[in-house]
Amino acid sequence: MKPLFFIDYDNTIFSHRTWTVPEDALQALEALKNDGFRIFLASGRAFRSSDLPEDFRNRFTPDGLVSSNGAIIEAEGKLLWEKYFDPDLQRRILDYVVEKGYCLISGFEGTWATSNLERFRSLPTNRNRKVIPEEGNAFQALYTSRRPAFFLADTKEAIEDVQAHFPETKLLYMGDELGGADIIPKENGKVMGASRILEYFHASWDDVIAIGDSMNDMELIRAAAFGIAMGNAMPEVQAAADYTAKDIDEGGLADALSRARQWAASRA
Repeated sequence: MKPLFFIDYDNTIFSHRTWTVPEDALQALEALKNDGFRIFLASGRAFRSSDLPEDFRNRFTPDGLVSSNGAIIEAEGKLLWEKYFDPDLQRRILDYVVEKGYCLISGFEGTWATSNLERFRSLPTNRNRKVIPEEGNAFQALYTSRRPAFFLADTKEAIEDVQAHFPETKLLYMGDELGGADIIPKENGKVMGASRILEYFHASWDDVIAIGDSMNDMELIRAAAFGIAMGNAMPEVQAAADYTAKDIDEGGLADALSRARQWAASRA
């Protein structure tokens, strides 16, 4: 079996510096798929195949998704799995970030909502975000919606505090450049999501190549037969990888896919 690729989106495919997908990355993905490799997006975002970013989906269609850090799984257009926060845990998290004045953000029905817009604007790591979330009713709606994950767009200290207060969750730090952390149920994660894809295709971890840049990618990179960190990846992620590619804005994904092809050819 040809290897299955699980590739992160933010700062692996999509650059947060240029707010684009580099052309060489798109060309490399298209060439890989044309050569018969299956490619899955493994993202912290709550993607569905129907709502991938327009500029990306107009050029490339993945074979499936491990989105929202393993809470939403699709393969060949089929929904294989959905897992949301327990409603009581979700309410307690929302209450806690409000009590502490932290900045939590989440998308809901086409709107981005936040617990603290003033704090969102004040934190340096949030200044380059293109979408400004809404407070008030938009945030209150999160209490009664089913959410697979949240994003704590706050400091390391806030992240550590929320993690300590809610041991039944995992907070996955995005690195100093992007900042913040995904908040997911402890039993979720990209490895769990990828395992459902492997089961669907009757494949094993010996068939997996994983590429990413941040803490929510690290367990997947470790589990893969061949794990690749981007040159812009966090040091811990690079240390866990079998190969470190160039920076995303210096041909990083094309470099990663080229090296992955070499590895796949060596085991054929």
